Amino acid sequence: MKKIFITGAAGFIGSHLQNELQPHFSVTGMDNLHSGASKDRAKSMSGLIHQSIHSGFLDERSEKPEILIHLAAETGISGSLTDPALYFQQNVEGTFNVLEQCRTNGVKYLIYASSSSVYEPGEVMKEDAPHNKQLSFYGTSKRMTEIMTENYCRQFGITAIGLRFFTVYGSWTRPDMAAYKFMTAIDGGKPVTLYNNNNGDVYRDFTHVSDVVRSIRLLTDKIIMEPAGRHQIFNIGYGSPVSVKHYAGLIADNLGKSIIIESRPLPENELESTHCDTGRLEAYIGYKPVCPVEKGIKEMTDWFKEMRY
Repeated sequence: MKKIFITGAAGFIGSHLQNELQPHFSVTGMDNLHSGASKDRAKSMSGLIHQSIHSGFLDERSEKPEILIHLAAETGISGSLTDPALYFQQNVEGTFNVLEQCRTNGVKYLIYASSSSVYEPGEVMKEDAPHNKQLSFYGTSKRMTEIMTENYCRQFGITAIGLRFFTVYGSWTRPDMAAYKFMTAIDGGKPVTLYNNNNGDVYRDFTHVSDVVRSIRLLTDKIIMEPAGRHQIFNIGYGSPVSVKHYAGLIADNLGKSIIIESRPLPENELESTHCDTGRLEAYIGYKPVCPVEKGIKEMTDWFKEMRY
């Protein structure tokens, strides 16, 4: 049975991933539990290690994992405008320490989280599209982790896969994410802030968390078949953009509430649209995200009605 170690295991995606992997593998999760949401998720998790990615977290373990899945990060675009130093510390320096822990402890396989924020504005976002002009420092910090990992693979023989997530949503979503803010505002009868651009609505390629964690599980089977030193990047997205206005409307419908919209101009650091090309992932693992937004929003709003933070 493969031994897998997850950083950020009490995070939104990490908690779902731990549940997805535990029936199949020996899984150890670690989280610094810095947010109230992660502490809430951790209540139902057994054996969670409370530790930072800046520590020697693998040095202290007698049994080393075969695969390390690195999800711990400082996330979100707006925060990187007000505190870029924090994003550099957590995303760049934190990932550097994770790479060092892999190198010095003989961990051969690494799967790590990147983001669709690395892309420049464009139509369909393919993995080999230009990505040298990110609109946010968050996107730049994620691109820096990709470059570092590419070098570590080449220099030290680590085999790695980077995952560019596209607007992940679902139960246990983070309170700072648009989905949770929309649900809270709509449920409380307050206005929902929606951005628009000169051409109208803003679009996002919404991807349900169940599709994300299933994709990662399938990738754990593939990565161990790869030669030492190979570095690959895959988009993880549904592949069909939806207007944020329609998305918010579906949330309101599922909550049985009306929606009050407050329109504002799109900030300069936000993409007008994201559209995931799923071809590379589907060719590699024989699977692409399949959960339509209508089904995914029902799952998320059902959770919100019963289990909100």
